[in-house]
Amino acid sequence: MLRFNTVVRSKRITTLALLFACGQTTAMGEGAQHAEQARAPSLVRVGFAQGVAKDAGPASLSYGSLDNTPALKHFFETLAALDENTAISDVRIVQFGDSHTAADMMTGTVRRALQTRFGDGGRGFVAVGRPWRTYWQDGIRAPGITPNWTTLSVFGRPKVDPGTGAADNCYGLGGVCLVTNRPGARAWSEFVSPTSKIEVAYWEQPAGGSFEIVVDDKVAATIKTRGAAPVSAFKMVDVPEGPHKIELRAHGDGDIRVFGITLDRAQVGVVLDAVGINGARASTTLRSTEAHMAEQLRHRAPELVVLAYGTNESADDGPLDQVERQMVDVLGRIARAVPNASCLIMGPPDRAIASPSDNPYAGKDAGSVWGTAPKLTQVVEVERKVAGAAGCAFYDELAAMGGPGTIAQWAELDPPRAQRDRVHLTRDGYAQLGNKFASDLLAAYGAWRLETGLTPSKVPPLQPITPPITPPDDTPGGSGGSAPFVAIPL
Repeated sequence: MLRFNTVVRSKRITTLALLFACGQTTAMGEGAQHAEQARAPSLVRVGFAQGVAKDAGPASLSYGSLDNTPALKHFFETLAALDENTAISDVRIVQFGDSHTAADMMTGTVRRALQTRFGDGGRGFVAVGRPWRTYWQDGIRAPGITPNWTTLSVFGRPKVDPGTGAADNCYGLGGVCLVTNRPGARAWSEFVSPTSKIEVAYWEQPAGGSFEIVVDDKVAATIKTRGAAPVSAFKMVDVPEGPHKIELRAHGDGDIRVFGITLDRAQVGVVLDAVGINGARASTTLRSTEAHMAEQLRHRAPELVVLAYGTNESADDGPLDQVERQMVDVLGRIARAVPNASCLIMGPPDRAIASPSDNPYAGKDAGSVWGTAPKLTQVVEVERKVAGAAGCAFYDELAAMGGPGTIAQWAELDPPRAQRDRVHLTRDGYAQLGNKFASDLLAAYGAWRLETGLTPSKVPPLQPITPPITPPDDTPGGSGGSAPFVAIPL
């Protein structure tokens, strides 16, 4: 069943393409068999979603700021399986985005809301250690790395094979990875979220070295990453249910590349991966090799993929049709990787810019008038158009906040809901927006149950979710307590 309404033609990726595009197979730990070579359909056209009539009544398509809800049918079916206690696996959501997603404040609120409603399947995918200075996500405490790790990302220069001179552009699901060949290199994080299964995603390669997975100061496994060909690999370790400190220790006997770790639980429920990078655009996703990104996404097997971009595009000088083409290209990659997943495009929140004061006697910043960036509303409409054409749902964060001009007002509240840059929100602002999205999503799900003849869910109405905690004092810019969330550079 194709959830992205695309016309596809299947083509087989050749072995030569595999060698230069990171590989299409996946190793499941040491000694595991590689997966069969996959077929990758090519995107030809994006059209209106099947089964969604253009003249359908608005009540059946929109709930709050959430539009084209029939596109979420597959996602709703998997939520219903959790409701009916017939689910055999988690309902996974992968959200790609910019600094709003990287902050994990809105996504953290949505995660808590959905896990409260449907069950906690685990914390999901996160980076290990601190791949960049301000990295922090909900449920993580005291992340760190020793100086003998190097961070590679979609923003930097790609890793070049010394033998072939070819760049592989393989950074893992998050677009950021840690590499080292130094003995004693360590990366660690403390996770407060309950976990019973830890999976490490890494790169298997001919010059690969080995490293240890250390859980609560005890070696849980040793991973040898040397293999015949470059390929994504994954190693699962079972641990007692509860919070854990996880550390990776390199032996220094070869090259190591670690993409991240996934925290899972034995019980089924909802899992939400917040895969964001500061400064990202939709086009950032295209910098990873498609075959590699596809194998990473297939391994996560999401039921819903969310694209949350637009803030940085609204500050760029590029034409709007370029934003549209790039978003379509990203959706094409996702459709080819996980064609059964539902898709949702999340428009950007409000972003304000200052216009100079008309008062000639005012100071440099005095009397500035803050208003919504004109291009932001245009980007929202482009993303709405792309979502409708691709058969994806669309969530209008700008409307959910209150429309243009809201972020300037939020910045003046006490306590503020937006930061002084009028781009990013505070913890309370992200929590308000996350609660609104969760409420609209669950309203659409409830209506879908009635429309499909399922009995109404016998659960109490969703209560506002407490915002995720702020970064602790040891995180750069963090202040602990109830202070607003630290600003994240655009």
